[in-house]
Amino acid sequence: MNCKELQEIIKRNRFQIVHVYDEADQCIIDFKHPQVKVEPPVAYFLSSVVLNKKQGYIQTTVRSKVKGIKELYLEYCCEDNICVCRPHVNMEEQILSVEATFSQNPLAKFDRLLQEMI
Repeated sequence: MNCKELQEIIKRNRFQIVHVYDEADQCIIDFKHPQVKVEPPVAYFLSSVVLNKKQGYIQTTVRSKVKGIKELYLEYCCEDNICVCRPHVNMEEQILSVEATFSQNPLAKFDRLLQEMI
């Protein structure tokens, strides 16, 4: 699991990469949904993913524009009977966000989350 693999997943799911910080112990990637307009505060509109290279888990917040209905299944968000995803909705900006920490099969789960959020 490395930074290049995360970048490929993000691009394949049609999100746009904004910044990549590839360090020895972690990889941080800021990216955005193609329909989300980034305004101050920038952190609220960007998505991000952090790969902990030593412990092999991913922490992410993915933001998506919602016009109408967005259905999320999130069945992959359960690990050891604990829900590892937390959705948020901003009706004013029409943005849905999902925070998640994936430690079991993290690349596949991150890919699945992006598929649902595009």
